[in-house]
Amino acid sequence: MAAFAETAIFPATLDACPRIIAYVRARGQDAGVPATRLPHLELAVEEVVVNICRYAYPATPGEVTVRLHAAAGSFRIALTDNGVPFNPLAADEPDIHAALADRKVGGLGIYFIRKVIDEVQYQRVDDRNILTLVMRLGQEGEPCNGSHGIG
Repeated sequence: MAAFAETAIFPATLDACPRIIAYVRARGQDAGVPATRLPHLELAVEEVVVNICRYAYPATPGEVTVRLHAAAGSFRIALTDNGVPFNPLAADEPDIHAALADRKVGGLGIYFIRKVIDEVQYQRVDDRNILTLVMRLGQEGEPCNGSHGIG
């Protein structure tokens, strides 16, 4: 596992989404994220970036800043935009047991993120949304809590 801290800036466009995901995945591998958890990392990053692209900048596209920090035991991804204020953690948790016709639209993305990522934090600082995803890594690169299923 290599310790590092770095920042990259991408356009907040759907066309840039695959590049952002590939970048985070590659650096996650370098940080020691187990292969079994890389799809979880990709799912979470894709969900956040797509929402930034679709909703943060209603008038003109902006940017998404990706800050990565790898240290012993964790891989931290901070995704920042200076778009419309939005705290996804404040949204009501969806009722996944309700009939499909009775469910509200939206909310499943953050639900899945919370299921596959160890820690999720939101801050609004200097007119910027900062959503931080933390994957804790245990011994031999295993997740600390032992299970990360979506069910």
